[in-house]
Amino acid sequence: MKEFNEIELCLDDITSEFLKRTRKIGDPLKAATIYQETVDELSTKLIQIVPAKALFMFANQYIDSVKTQQHDNESDAARAKAKVEILERALKVKSVEYLREVVPINRNIAQHALFSANPKNIPNQPTTTVHGVRSVHIKNNTGEVLTTYEARVMGAIQSLWFKQNIDGKPYVELKYADILNELGLTDGSANYKRIQEALMRLMKIEVTLTQYQRSKDSEYEEIAFTRLIDQIIFRRKVGTTNHFQYKFQIKLPEWLVEANRVGNLFDISLILMNDLKSYLAQGLYWLVSSYPEESTVTFELQTLAGHFHFLDDNEPIMQVYKIVERIKSACIELQAVGFIERFEFKGKKQGLQDRYLTVTKNPIFLNTLAQSRELIPEQLEFFPDPS
Repeated sequence: MKEFNEIELCLDDITSEFLKRTRKIGDPLKAATIYQETVDELSTKLIQIVPAKALFMFANQYIDSVKTQQHDNESDAARAKAKVEILERALKVKSVEYLREVVPINRNIAQHALFSANPKNIPNQPTTTVHGVRSVHIKNNTGEVLTTYEARVMGAIQSLWFKQNIDGKPYVELKYADILNELGLTDGSANYKRIQEALMRLMKIEVTLTQYQRSKDSEYEEIAFTRLIDQIIFRRKVGTTNHFQYKFQIKLPEWLVEANRVGNLFDISLILMNDLKSYLAQGLYWLVSSYPEESTVTFELQTLAGHFHFLDDNEPIMQVYKIVERIKSACIELQAVGFIERFEFKGKKQGLQDRYLTVTKNPIFLNTLAQSRELIPEQLEFFPDPS
């Protein structure tokens, strides 16, 4: 791949500079200090030259192969070691950039099957139950679904709520530009329109969470709530029909305000999501992130397919191999941005049931605080099938 060849040439040049600057330093303590300082400086230089996504994709193929190579002499081994250290340091620095400003999200939002990776309207189907990690009942007269774009907008609203609401009131005052800033997107009327459409879907689409927990330490309770946004208040100039202010007010539902107060949250980077092109990669990032204390996470493919709306009445809406290909491509995207180190499929070789995906996170994305994993309660059926 031409781009990878160019990155390797760049890394070769930087490594040569590193070896030149760290050669023949007699004092061991001074040598160790200069060694580390030079690694830090040149890894930063590499980040400035090579785009983050290309760097992660290159590293996924390069680092393991270099580590396993046999070297004929000490000089070659030292050069390979320096390359790996510079590259690994560059990846760590870039990962920290993603985590510089993260958004706290309630686990119920991520672990209930709210957001579709197959964003197509479902005509004449105003209500549906989607079975995923935690199932959800969705009601919407138009058949529209919530996508991971709505999830990102919801994340931005959450972030703004946390920044503004020291006293925990349900209201948040904001402008379109505030949401765009949280999302890391450019200001402009086209984005305003898309955000407004997303806000209306978040408010109109009614959902029932089937496995809700008020806090980690309390008993599980059944809760049916209407929507992720309870109310939007726009301001319009008196005597006009369309002269709206860009500033408006959003009211969060009481269950979410209470959940935000007591915890049961995990962190995501909305900036990282900009580097994920597919809806499935974005949704999988949210879902895997909702287990912040676990270095590896495993899901049955049948569960994943249902969670992201690739099943209808528990049957695949497309050929199984296409669903598996999409899941694999999503994992490759998550590798490319450095969120996961590796992934593998286990279990049966065909179908979705008894076939599993295991992903291993980059350690920098793990929550270092000791947290007790909440137990998943027995599935509650709010709307059982008539049959």
